[in-house]
Amino acid sequence: MKTVKEGNLLKGMALCKTTQDQFLNGAAIEYGKTADLIDASEFPPLKGQVRIVMRNAGIIDPLSIEEYAATGGFAALAKVLMEKNPGKIIKEVEASGLRGRGGAGFPTGLKWKTAKESAAPKKYVVVNCSEGDPEVGMHRALIESDPLSVIEGMLICGFALGASQGYIYISDKLAAAEEKLKVLISKLSEAGLLGERIMGTDFSFTVTVKRSTGSYVSGEETALLNALEGDITEPRPRPPFPAKKGLLGMPTVVNNVETLMNIPAIVLKGGSWYAGYGVEGSCGTKVLAVTGDCERTMTVEVPLGTKIKDVITMAGGVKGKKALKGFQIGGPGGGILPAKKTSLPLDYQKLWKEKTMLASGLVLMDEDTDMVNMARFFIRFFEEESCGKCVPCREGSHRVGEVLDQIMKGTGTKGDLDYLLSLEEPINDTSACALGKLLLAPVSSTIKNFPEDYAKKIGG
Repeated sequence: MKTVKEGNLLKGMALCKTTQDQFLNGAAIEYGKTADLIDASEFPPLKGQVRIVMRNAGIIDPLSIEEYAATGGFAALAKVLMEKNPGKIIKEVEASGLRGRGGAGFPTGLKWKTAKESAAPKKYVVVNCSEGDPEVGMHRALIESDPLSVIEGMLICGFALGASQGYIYISDKLAAAEEKLKVLISKLSEAGLLGERIMGTDFSFTVTVKRSTGSYVSGEETALLNALEGDITEPRPRPPFPAKKGLLGMPTVVNNVETLMNIPAIVLKGGSWYAGYGVEGSCGTKVLAVTGDCERTMTVEVPLGTKIKDVITMAGGVKGKKALKGFQIGGPGGGILPAKKTSLPLDYQKLWKEKTMLASGLVLMDEDTDMVNMARFFIRFFEEESCGKCVPCREGSHRVGEVLDQIMKGTGTKGDLDYLLSLEEPINDTSACALGKLLLAPVSSTIKNFPEDYAKKIGG
């Protein structure tokens, strides 16, 4: 690869153009379109997908800077460095309507703007790749197939904020992705695309990969910052929020992998272009790992607003042609909904109304699934993953598990169900972070949506 370390922006942009012309006889991939190299008629699951985040997945060598450039890689970075207008970047991100893809759905542009406006002497960009949801591997698929998109998104964010240092906090279970990132960081530094005077400009930015502590709670952004500082991995009180006071007390933008992989496309095509996908309040596309009792475990990217049943169809429906009993979307803290709810769209507000959320996975559960057992599975997960900082989560998860055990043994009562439901609000209101606040979701949702499963165990 030609180096741009000693060159300038024009040489950097020429690099992209040269590799684009050479790559697979010019068959470069466009943002928002299925690659010409894949025939959707030969692989029906691609029908209905819009690949912005996943545009390179399975198409390019993830360790090839040249092939990444051939798909438009680094063109967004070159554009922002040439224009020298950080404020414009943030306005485009705001106009895109991009929300954080980690579940909470906080507006990305607002988070960046808050950090940008701080007069602090140092700022940081942190990528949250501490994926810990059971039965889900969306971040693994993204960062192993196209790690350079994550790094380019970081660089653009860093330039917009005035930051010069970034960290990728990665799950201890993603060894292959971690190794790829480290190899690429070295290659990019040699090529002048990381480190001092990127593309021959005054912009400098370094990236360090840090392995997570392995705990689920380390995916909570303030617990993640504690881990980076070498402190106990437990959440901090908020406010102050990290965008104002984060890593080492400095303004810090924490975005997850999927969020940042959208950024190069937004810069190149514009915020209004990106907002053209999806629906009001839920713009762009969403990547989901479809797992559980599905015919075809896969990762899909569809416009927000797509109905859940259409995503299930892409995955080939329920395995063994069985009936769908329920599904969970939003990770272990998401409610388990009945099959009749598959007409719901992928929409932040509408899913919140159902007491679930839009995060990394869609888990299907067939007609033979015991929903009491599923609720117990997730509570056991919370028991094991609670950091122990706050009593409601630490003791609440244990107590809920005890009651579910009684029900599963056949010694529970109808009063136990009322008791479990009565715990939801106080535990939610008094827990320190989202892990505790969402603790009862799989339990309360199964009691309400699948009462027959509980009735079988407590005698009606």
